[in-house]
Amino acid sequence: MAGVWRYCFLILIFGIPMHTYAAVVQGANCVKEEPCFDLNVLANMAERVSKDVTAADGEKILLKHRSFDKIGKRKNLHSCVLEKIINLFEDVLDRTKGNYVHNKEEINHHLELIHIMEQLKKCLYKTKDECKKLFKKSDITTTSSLIPEKNMSPNQLAVLQLQKLKSASKKLDDVHIQEMVMDELKSLHLYMKGKGFQKKTND
Repeated sequence: MAGVWRYCFLILIFGIPMHTYAAVVQGANCVKEEPCFDLNVLANMAERVSKDVTAADGEKILLKHRSFDKIGKRKNLHSCVLEKIINLFEDVLDRTKGNYVHNKEEINHHLELIHIMEQLKKCLYKTKDECKKLFKKSDITTTSSLIPEKNMSPNQLAVLQLQKLKSASKKLDDVHIQEMVMDELKSLHLYMKGKGFQKKTND
């Protein structure tokens, strides 16, 4: 541990580029790895792909940010829910890829975004067993409409989000659902922030 701090001290003082040890300095902290994925890339690519999509009416598929933030504070819940969110968006991108023309651009941003979805999955915590339990719970649990969303626990919110995703997944041939997903794609990067969006390194 002392060696790590000594390494960080050398970088801070002398700015010596040492690449033999996989550490980077962020502020005053010594971090073992660089961020798994630059979410600015996701945001910019999503904006290019969805810029012409009209905001969809009706109930949103993704929870409000203040509700989702509660899920984000629980890394296992967050990674399991993100897995399903990424799957849904990837499915819609795949279904709609023929609707977008990129003749005037060097990069097909639509296809590139599909590849990004695969990269995002690799950044999630590996919580296979926990996810199975949560997915099963969301299948058998009936979310009570008597509990306001703002009063729900992180577990209840995770179940609610999974149920909304499952409902949308069953209607992917519906153009309205496709448009809703493409519209929400613009803010998807905001849901990635949190403890769950990091690759687990202590395997």
